[in-house]
Amino acid sequence: MPRVPSQLLILALASLFLVVGTSFALPNVTLHGRVVDASGAVIPGASVSVYSSGGVPVSSATANAEGKFSLKDLPAGRYELVARREGLDPASLPIDATSGDPGELVLTLRVGMVTSSVTVTASRGLPEDALSVPHGLSLVDAGQRLTRPSMILPQVFREEPGVHVQQTTAHQGAVLIRGLTGQQVLHLIDGVRFNNSTFRPGPNQYLAAVDPGFADRMEISRGPNAMQYGSDSLGGTINLLPPRPFSVAGRAQFHGELSPFFRSADLAGGSSLRLSYGTEKMHILGGGAARRAQDLRAGKGMDSHAAVTRFLGLPAGVLGDRLQDTAFTQWAAYLRFFANLGRSQTLALTYHRGEPLGGRRYDQLNGGNGNLINSFSPQVLDFFYARYEKQALGWLDSLSGTFSYNRQRDDRRFQGGSGNPLAAITSENNVTSVFGYQGQGTTHFGRHHILLFGGEIYDEYIGSAAQTLNPSTGVTATVRARFPDGSRYSSYGLFAQHSSEWFASRLRTQAGIRASGIRFRTFAAKNPVLGGIPSVPDFSSTLKDVTFQAGASYRIFQPVTIFLSLSRGFRAPNTTDYSSVGLSSNGFEVSPEQAARAGGFIGSSAGSTAVSTGRRASELEPEALWDAEGGVRLHAGRVSGSFNLFQYHLKDFITKRTLILPAGAAGQSIGGAAIVTQLASGAVITAQDPRPVITRANTGRVRIRGFEAEARVKMTSSLLFSTNISYLRGVDREAGGSPDIEGGLPPLQGFAALRWQPAGRAWWVETYSQWSDQQARLSSIELADQRIGAIRSRSSIAAYFNNGAVARGLVQAGVLLPTGETLAQVQDRVLGAGVASAAMFTRSPGFATVNVRGGYRAGEHSEFVWVLENVLDKNYRTHGSGVDSAGRNLQVTYVVRF
Repeated sequence: MPRVPSQLLILALASLFLVVGTSFALPNVTLHGRVVDASGAVIPGASVSVYSSGGVPVSSATANAEGKFSLKDLPAGRYELVARREGLDPASLPIDATSGDPGELVLTLRVGMVTSSVTVTASRGLPEDALSVPHGLSLVDAGQRLTRPSMILPQVFREEPGVHVQQTTAHQGAVLIRGLTGQQVLHLIDGVRFNNSTFRPGPNQYLAAVDPGFADRMEISRGPNAMQYGSDSLGGTINLLPPRPFSVAGRAQFHGELSPFFRSADLAGGSSLRLSYGTEKMHILGGGAARRAQDLRAGKGMDSHAAVTRFLGLPAGVLGDRLQDTAFTQWAAYLRFFANLGRSQTLALTYHRGEPLGGRRYDQLNGGNGNLINSFSPQVLDFFYARYEKQALGWLDSLSGTFSYNRQRDDRRFQGGSGNPLAAITSENNVTSVFGYQGQGTTHFGRHHILLFGGEIYDEYIGSAAQTLNPSTGVTATVRARFPDGSRYSSYGLFAQHSSEWFASRLRTQAGIRASGIRFRTFAAKNPVLGGIPSVPDFSSTLKDVTFQAGASYRIFQPVTIFLSLSRGFRAPNTTDYSSVGLSSNGFEVSPEQAARAGGFIGSSAGSTAVSTGRRASELEPEALWDAEGGVRLHAGRVSGSFNLFQYHLKDFITKRTLILPAGAAGQSIGGAAIVTQLASGAVITAQDPRPVITRANTGRVRIRGFEAEARVKMTSSLLFSTNISYLRGVDREAGGSPDIEGGLPPLQGFAALRWQPAGRAWWVETYSQWSDQQARLSSIELADQRIGAIRSRSSIAAYFNNGAVARGLVQAGVLLPTGETLAQVQDRVLGAGVASAAMFTRSPGFATVNVRGGYRAGEHSEFVWVLENVLDKNYRTHGSGVDSAGRNLQVTYVVRF
């Protein structure tokens, strides 16, 4: 266990004292109001549910013939009030009932509305009005998820402002927020940390292990939120909120939902199922999904970055019109249990298991480097949490405690050698188990001041092993694992946030502070000794940081709110930063400790032209980010929208750099791989990859500026136009040019849609487009990355010509069969005579897609949703992705509810 700060022990003891020793409670309250439509007419029969801040149903009622409802005898506290009616969009309101009856409440249900009455949980689960949040914010609900073409969860986010989705391969996906991704975006499940310390930088696969049906609502908070959640929340935070049961009034109820679907581009099919049973005191909700995708057909049946095109200059069609090795299977299951324990106490238990099967890293195979083996198997997610919540506890409005267990298995099998079938095959076993402990409380001062405070600990146990197989001899050997086996990573934090309302609630202010710490340890005795030298040293690093956030929103007049905020975030180096070893998107990587042990220096870039900066490889420091942003929100009758500007200053940015070693390194080994070549600059190359070996280092200061805008205009009673646009520009303030952010900064991009939904009809149709400008400002990391610039040299062309092309039957007896050329002729044609190396792409091309979708409600309990994606069958890929996007694709989903 980590050494627990005395402050956390004091907090826990104080909370225990309050639970067992406090009898004073505020009087119960009654919530009453009306449910109406957009014209103000009452809606009888609507269901109205009250949820605690932890998402547990507390009470429910049905609107009478006059549209009125009353929910009596509720403990004083803060709640979310939700109204629903078949055929209408749900509406929600945050309710502050800490100081008595909040008065008459009005919930308005609409169809095809401009914006919903949206309640979010951006402040660690506290319900609040989305219009008053002092930073960029988006919400995706289950209805929107259903209409967006997707096979994995990250694809659902593609239409949101300030968000860019990258896919290294078909079964993986990563969400960039304001140009940052991987370790620099924090992922939560219902406020519980999903990130662990082995998360890789850049695009990664972890979020895709969560079943889309498990995420009933998805909140995207743009900008750092380290004050509340600690490390990693630099670009922003994604909070996945699992499905909630309907609150039950009267007799027990049983509900279900079945959703089979089919997609044509990857001949995919599958189904999801959700079942729930509930009484006034107890609810059980469970579900699962299974889906299978075949090899993807990209636009025009092409692959823009195919290895045969990159190294041989051949059209990708010589290998077929589908992207080989992009097929995969995925299944998931989840279960939720809710109990109303009485005396304003609730308990919620949640478990989710997800497992992608048969996934391969396409950009390392035919889609980029031309290797023969690179698979992820098995990939398994087990995520569990239990949350207890007590309302109206003495001077506290609420007190909650959460225990979580997050186990992620990330096994891999790969072979380098540019397609050499006799190259060593490495098999990895990586398991990270995280035990989490959270406690938080809320209280108020008067009617307009709220204090939220708490603490949390996450304790990680990392298991990692690796071995190589020699295909020629069948001999296996233990090698240094990707992560130090038996290593420990512990993080903890204490936080407090104060929110206030002023001037008849027109001004809302928010300020908070957090003290965080991490401790990372490795143990030589738990790892193998290789060549008489411990593969991992005894190592310990302890880091501490203080972060803050301050913001305000002001309603100038009823439709218009302005907001601004200033915050500081940080990201502590994680296990991947400290100790990762193996193949990556930029070549063979070694840990900073190994680089330092070899007497290495940090290169000026991540490419083959790097020279020594004179800085020795050394232990990493935390990244720190300052964010200043401001904007305006409009919420009128027919028009709604927002516009905000932001500026990031990122210090001690951790990125990859070419490792420079002293002369004479050839013939030695590093990271368990033999050094076969040393360049004149001191950069070294191993048999694993023809690019120089890289390591991680703090590289200085980065500035990112940008804006995000979105609008929805109800042009007529049946016609709705919506659009958004995002732009950012980053610069390395020391080296100049674009910063070496893995995955790359996205270009100017946007979305536009026109929806026709006739009043009183059961159908709707929408045409929409996603578009992106070109990205011409590529960094050294992007140019070297096979997913983006796809740089190639005479040696890398030779390696593929003599290995991967031979294995694929394209080269025989030293001749490229489709063209009859020798190696030298191919090198001159691909690179140009006398050219040593060149990028395949010096920019990412822009694109615009044409798409159509619609839906039909076949009765009260079923509906069809169809999407015709990429109507013009355009070949394109989003910047930083390792796989081209789907070509012309028809997705059909049928939903039946009972």
